[in-house]
Amino acid sequence: MDYSLMMACTVVALINNDSRSALPDAPVVAARPAGRTRRMLPRLQRWLAGVLHQAARAIEPQPQTVTEP
Repeated sequence: MDYSLMMACTVVALINNDSRSALPDAPVVAARPAGRTRRMLPRLQRWLAGVLHQAARAIEPQPQTVTEP
């Protein structure tokens, strides 16, 4: 079964919802305060990058040394 029609309808609905936010009667959403999760995200990203880097170093093959006679 091809789901392209359903995906197209979903995308069109999402685009229409975004474009209606500039209308005069559009609801106003209060800005989200910068909480703990916003401050913790960069720290989590750095930690995860370090862990992945260490894992990549652990499984990378050793360079072959070739000595010429």
